[in-house]
Amino acid sequence: MSSAKRFRRNRKMLDYSIIDWEGLTEDSILLPSEHDILMKEKQNEIEDKILNKREEGLTIVETENKGRGVIANKPFFVDDFVVEYAGDLIDLKTANQREVQYCNDPNVGCYMFYFSHTGVRYCMDATEDNGRMGRLVNHSKKNYNCQMKVIEIEGRPFLVLTASRNISIGEEILYDYGDRSKGSVLCHSWLKS
Repeated sequence: MSSAKRFRRNRKMLDYSIIDWEGLTEDSILLPSEHDILMKEKQNEIEDKILNKREEGLTIVETENKGRGVIANKPFFVDDFVVEYAGDLIDLKTANQREVQYCNDPNVGCYMFYFSHTGVRYCMDATEDNGRMGRLVNHSKKNYNCQMKVIEIEGRPFLVLTASRNISIGEEILYDYGDRSKGSVLCHSWLKS
């Protein structure tokens, strides 16, 4: 494969190594765009917040009908990282065992989020209070301001909430849990709202 073709194939790579310039034309050289650089910086910032467990711009509060919740104490803009949904990353077999265990103990809530990543089903179990705020973000089917996304760092999936619209100071952080099963809606009528 020629140097030019190899270079084109790896055009998203931001760290360029020494290039054999012989035989390359001006048209065959693709440098990273300003957008690529900004996206890489944003990704690095998110990874830093996740790996260092930084939760900024948020406050835990007692809400009227939902118990604890999280509000913004700084503005967030569309697509901003808001908070990680941190917990134990487990397989489905372990998740099913834990779910049975949690159902048998009325003193324990259930903070399990099921998702797929690279064709594999996982569960993030945030039931144990680990002091992190993501597990306290409440549900809203209609008025959510965040969405759950999967971010991969060093081959491991992490769940993060990002702003789906601009969020004002004092506004409660909300996302749609996505659970529409009959059993869940019967037990938790608030899933309808």
